[in-house]
Amino acid sequence: MRFTYFFPSWAIVLGIGVVIAITLLVYLRIAHAMRPGYRFLLIAMRICAASILLCCLLAPVVIEKKDITPPTHLSILVDTSKSMQLIDAPTDKTQVSRLDQVNALLFNAEGQFLQSLRDRFEIHLYPFDTALHQNRVLPEDFDSENVTRFEPTGTLTNIGASIRAVASAWKGQQTAGILLITDGGHNSGQFPLDDITALEVPIYTVGIGSVEPPKDIQIQRIDYTPIAYTDHESVIRVTVVQTGYTGKTTQLSLREVKSNTVVDAVTLTFEPPQRTTSANATTKQEVELKFTPQVEGSFQYTVELPVLDNELTDANNQKTFSMKVVKAKLNVFYLEGRPRWEYTFLKRALARDPDIQATCAILLRNKSKRLPPTGSLLSRLDGYYPQTTPASETAQFPETLTELSKYDVLILGDLGEEHLTTAQQRAIVDFVEVQGKSVIFLPSRRMLGINGIRNTELAGLLPVDIPENGCRRHDTEARIHLTRSGEFHPIMQLMDTSVLGASSAMIWRNMPALSRTFSGFRLRGGATLLMETGEGHPILMFQRIGLGKSLLIAAEGLWNWDFGANTFKDTRYHDLYPRFWAQALRWMATNTDDEKLHLTTDATTYSIGDTATVTASLYSEVYRTTQADATVQFEVVPPEGTPFQLQIRSINETVDESPPSPDTIADTSNLYTTQFTLLQNGTYRIRATAKSDSQTLGEDQVDIFVHPQLAELEAPQLNEDLLKRLASETGGTYFSIDDAESVPKNIADVQNPVFVDAERDLWTHPLILLTVVGLLGTEWFLRKRIGLT
Repeated sequence: MRFTYFFPSWAIVLGIGVVIAITLLVYLRIAHAMRPGYRFLLIAMRICAASILLCCLLAPVVIEKKDITPPTHLSILVDTSKSMQLIDAPTDKTQVSRLDQVNALLFNAEGQFLQSLRDRFEIHLYPFDTALHQNRVLPEDFDSENVTRFEPTGTLTNIGASIRAVASAWKGQQTAGILLITDGGHNSGQFPLDDITALEVPIYTVGIGSVEPPKDIQIQRIDYTPIAYTDHESVIRVTVVQTGYTGKTTQLSLREVKSNTVVDAVTLTFEPPQRTTSANATTKQEVELKFTPQVEGSFQYTVELPVLDNELTDANNQKTFSMKVVKAKLNVFYLEGRPRWEYTFLKRALARDPDIQATCAILLRNKSKRLPPTGSLLSRLDGYYPQTTPASETAQFPETLTELSKYDVLILGDLGEEHLTTAQQRAIVDFVEVQGKSVIFLPSRRMLGINGIRNTELAGLLPVDIPENGCRRHDTEARIHLTRSGEFHPIMQLMDTSVLGASSAMIWRNMPALSRTFSGFRLRGGATLLMETGEGHPILMFQRIGLGKSLLIAAEGLWNWDFGANTFKDTRYHDLYPRFWAQALRWMATNTDDEKLHLTTDATTYSIGDTATVTASLYSEVYRTTQADATVQFEVVPPEGTPFQLQIRSINETVDESPPSPDTIADTSNLYTTQFTLLQNGTYRIRATAKSDSQTLGEDQVDIFVHPQLAELEAPQLNEDLLKRLASETGGTYFSIDDAESVPKNIADVQNPVFVDAERDLWTHPLILLTVVGLLGTEWFLRKRIGLT
């Protein structure tokens, strides 16, 4: 016991002394006759009552030990992904899914499992799949018949993220650990075992399912070229994985979706495994399907396998992909002003492309436009460098528009004002503006210099304005990256991300550096910038000119995208240079006269639950970026249900960048983007309409295909090794579902009692009041009895 208010000892003694003195003075001066015993008793009671009241003024308290030990928490994580709906090989006549077994364990009629845990811990029940979901709160006396069972709805399983989330939720609290009930099918990246171990939380795992993979066949991957050509054979390489069907024969077919026509089919016999004799071993083999498209357009194709006896599921027996069929061969003329590496590598890439008919020539002319000495080979060839045998067959650039018209695309290298006659220049201008063809400028120091094409008729075809003193030259290596427009443009899509798992923007950043760049020019109002350097120098830009298109690559060293990239260990980079040129030429050759609105998506094939990004590029009647009051409306037609509208936003509203320098200004106000989540299986049709006031500026539509999310079926067997290792590394224990009833008694008790000192006031206790009242009341009674009152 102690006092709340501390007074000096002498003050306390003085106070008691005063009380005793006053009491003695009062009773000793009473003249009324009484027995000595009464007088002493009255004095004692008065002194005791006064002393008690005096002590109460000091607020005495008693110190007690109070138990404030917090409850011990136990979090139960239940896997509710799609793989938990699988039915493993039954051990009795009843076939029960994995999640049904978990529900029976948790919510059986007796409720013994949860009750046994509740007797020791405060439990929290969490479902999880791609992420941790809300805690399932159960009342103390829940009815097992009416409680809502867990349902398998998740398309992916992320065990690591779910464990981290629940550990964070109860961080700082006293916890016995985490009880994880799952089949171990983590399929959301690499499993973060080290990070989970660092949490220092025991994890008790309950494995559900069979360790033997179920019988199944699946189409795992499709490798194809997204562009096909009429009257040319296209090869589709399909990777097929099978488990439990070794030696079986089936048919793999390729079907065009719209017409429902089978375009190719092959008989497939599943090969035996190489290093195991297990009947349920998994094998993988590649099969080729071939077909020759006859008609141009965009098509969807489905690769499919029939359902076999006792197969796990037929959801992974087919995959759908999109392919664009275009004109078979492009006719290209490439005119260069001097021999250089750019010409060597590009000429070789064009010659190797079976879908391009390329004519290449080098025209050597000096500034005075004088020909080589009379009688020389160059003089006889009018300045054209001989590249064929006999030399008389050396190609020369057409003189008239009629001769030029047979080509689809022109590539003009490092030319100056002396290389082409006025008639040839006029023919090129009409070739682009009137006939709707395209030209690609691949310059060097001459073309963009003082004596380049700035003062020729070709200058009007450039997407930039060249200054009077020519462009500035930068002879330092420059890394490149795509602009926002470039990320969505067909020319720059070097990767099929669904196959190779890398974005085109990342691939471009990793490409070998350019050896020379140019600056000082200014982009014209209708130009679109697709690529630039890290310093902000424009590299690749295009513009619509009349009915045609013009593209400028203001850099040198593109040949290193072939030579340098072939030294990379990553083989994905080895064919990107010819692919870039093939896509650039194909897009430039596409007639876009009526496409005022161009609609693209970030992929052509998705899985259920993915997010599709849709981008629209809008141009006016003269192919300039549209006015500010133009709007774009997106409508999505799902496979089933009612079409719905999408909210849009301008690309400019989503990018926060520092202001560009004057020579890098490119208008992106014509780009609009939106996103939506894909929730149905089948074909989505996305329509876009651009309007200004009541006038329709353009329309476009694109189809995308959505297939079921199949990651849960790629390895559906119980991953017992992962669960055992997880339990061992974190200090927990692994249990099979058959031994799960023993879990409550095997979870270690980590409760640490916590006590604190608690003060309890004595002076407010009712007994104090009763004692004082009793003493004073007895004193009064005795005084009255002897006649003192």
